[in-house]
Amino acid sequence: MNELIANLAEKLGVTPKALIITVIFFVAAFAVLWIKMTLDEKKGVDSKEKEEIRKIVGNLVPDGVQYTAAYAHSTEYQGRIRYYHYYAVGFRADQPDHIWVIPIGVEGDRIVYTEPVRASAENLEYVGGNSSLLLLKFPGKRNNCIQLSVSASNTRLGKECRVNIQQPEESKAFDSFAEAFQTQVNAALGVDKKGRALRA
Repeated sequence: MNELIANLAEKLGVTPKALIITVIFFVAAFAVLWIKMTLDEKKGVDSKEKEEIRKIVGNLVPDGVQYTAAYAHSTEYQGRIRYYHYYAVGFRADQPDHIWVIPIGVEGDRIVYTEPVRASAENLEYVGGNSSLLLLKFPGKRNNCIQLSVSASNTRLGKECRVNIQQPEESKAFDSFAEAFQTQVNAALGVDKKGRALRA
């Protein structure tokens, strides 16, 4: 074993002691991260943030209590820079002709929000993506769109994810809704999921 470590250290250009310390550091860091994520997952089942999403949809969307409320997010790449976007969404399986989208942010321990948008055939050019990542394309500039992904498990990981929310039921419901929503809205607009006009 010592010989294996010595040979590996030599190939990497470090001392055996430095190699062992580095391996121990990475194993410890992984263990700490795994423990944190496990605890965050447990907290997220009935978290304050999940309840806030429910309240935002319930208060801002007409008849909001009738809607499934979920936390959604997306990542936008502009060159080498990543931008993270967060939303509260409200949708109904029995009304796949629209979805309510409310941009949110996290300030300290509070979730803040802006005006809700009702996305439907009335204000969209097309609905792209798939059930896992829905793309709502609005008229105007090429990048005038909202991407929505509703993950079952969300744990705090810095800028990438700012909340602890476990929502397996909501995620499953969104996947089914997204497919029906895309089909119904695009049919009403006469386009496919890339925005191309359907042949008569």
